[in-house]
Amino acid sequence: MKYFTWLALGLIASAAWAQAPDCPMPGDWRFVPEFSDEFNADKLDDAKWWDFNPMWVGRRPGLYVRENVVVKDGMLQISTTKMPQRLETVENHVRGFHTFATGAIKSKQRVRYGYFEARCKAMPSHCSSAFWFYDPLDPPKKYQKGFYSEEIDVFEVFGMPEKMKNVLTMSLHRQETPYVEATVRLNNVLKNTKWKAPFNFADDFHTFGFLWTPEVMKWYVDGVERWSVPNENHKTALTVNFDSETFPGWSGMPTVEELPATFYVDYLRCWQLPEMKKANE
Repeated sequence: MKYFTWLALGLIASAAWAQAPDCPMPGDWRFVPEFSDEFNADKLDDAKWWDFNPMWVGRRPGLYVRENVVVKDGMLQISTTKMPQRLETVENHVRGFHTFATGAIKSKQRVRYGYFEARCKAMPSHCSSAFWFYDPLDPPKKYQKGFYSEEIDVFEVFGMPEKMKNVLTMSLHRQETPYVEATVRLNNVLKNTKWKAPFNFADDFHTFGFLWTPEVMKWYVDGVERWSVPNENHKTALTVNFDSETFPGWSGMPTVEELPATFYVDYLRCWQLPEMKKANE
């Protein structure tokens, strides 16, 4: 009886494995369901994701709002909208949040190394559509000297203004502690680059790939490598994030007329080599 039970379980596992997407990278890459999501359910998988960022409430003046994150039609949909009237409070205004509401998801677990692929369509707005990794650090480390918060931006893109519709920004950040999230991104860019695409990222879906190994990091768009740098610092586990933010000094502020606008994520897929899987255990 035990033999047949284990045989059945093995067949189920084999069937599930046979359905796993193949990695575009050559080699013995294994699909990692824990950091992958097809977004085919009727709601966000709360075993994997926060539908907000517990460590950060948004980039002023745009406030992360949970109802701006939904899963429907087989996709994650993150929207930027006018701020709901109930949130136009004295408290939020004093903190610098007003006029606009944005959205974010953040993985509940951290991952280190792998090949990651997301199929996305940017929102047609001055607000960002972004896929990134970071380590928010937990107290007390974040308030003590000698530690670092790290960030990898797979992409930040904007559907407006006209000059930014086809520009993809890829970046590496590192910030020495102590810090708070309100200042973490100030003056801490290690490296970044921009790629000017022959299309508007808000017009259609494109596939964004990121290879992260102990030795190198590479960025891909639609299967073509667009940037490569040695991995000199980013060797700790990071959370996975998709979000939209307001960037008054970069893309400019959205108009109420262009909203609501939605950033679509069809899927996120992760693969790791066996030695990478062991490094995360």
